[in-house]
Amino acid sequence: MKEVNYIRHLNGVLRKFADDDKISSSHRSLYLAFFELWNQKRFPKTIMINSKQVMALAKIRSRTTYHKLLGELTNWGYLKYHPSSSPQMGSLVEMSRFDTQPDQKMDRTYPISEQVPVQKLVSFNKHKSKHIINSFINTCPKNEQEVIEFFKGKNRSTLEAKKFYNFYESIGWKLNGKNPITNWQACARNWILKADEIKKNRKFNSPPQNRDNLHTSKDKNYGEPL
Repeated sequence: MKEVNYIRHLNGVLRKFADDDKISSSHRSLYLAFFELWNQKRFPKTIMINSKQVMALAKIRSRTTYHKLLGELTNWGYLKYHPSSSPQMGSLVEMSRFDTQPDQKMDRTYPISEQVPVQKLVSFNKHKSKHIINSFINTCPKNEQEVIEFFKGKNRSTLEAKKFYNFYESIGWKLNGKNPITNWQACARNWILKADEIKKNRKFNSPPQNRDNLHTSKDKNYGEPL
């Protein structure tokens, strides 16, 4: 598959949104959530998704609304959805390509009165594209291996890295169950600090192994009260 052109694809789908009266702001939000994940994975043919993570990125709270919008985007040709039959595996999404056509240029043979709206549309799309690109922040790691490498750099074990990844992957990379994580590396550093603190407290609070609670000795007078 030819490598995806980020800007051309984004411009192409924004133009299609503008021409499609069926598309609402919620459809756009959900599609751009998929597009962000697709970009993070370096534009493979299909991406495995976590519905909780996608809903958090798209700011969709209702699972019913999520599946309704997903079905409509599928029926209208914006993507292909392949639901998973296994609870251990995520569903797959195949994104339709919108970067195969060159960016549209203004036809200067039209009268000036007809050129104005075209100019405004192109300007709007460029501004909107720039805003969306700048707002794309990596809220979660690309994969588990990236987390393992980060923890190794902090002299932490692979097991601890996997525990961190699996925990936040299961809750859609959110803090307190509500707010999406905006810097997973900072979250990982807090995880490490908290783990060290718990380990230190356990060591401090645990009694010495050889402690004699009764303070007895070989010459103990058992006639004395304890």
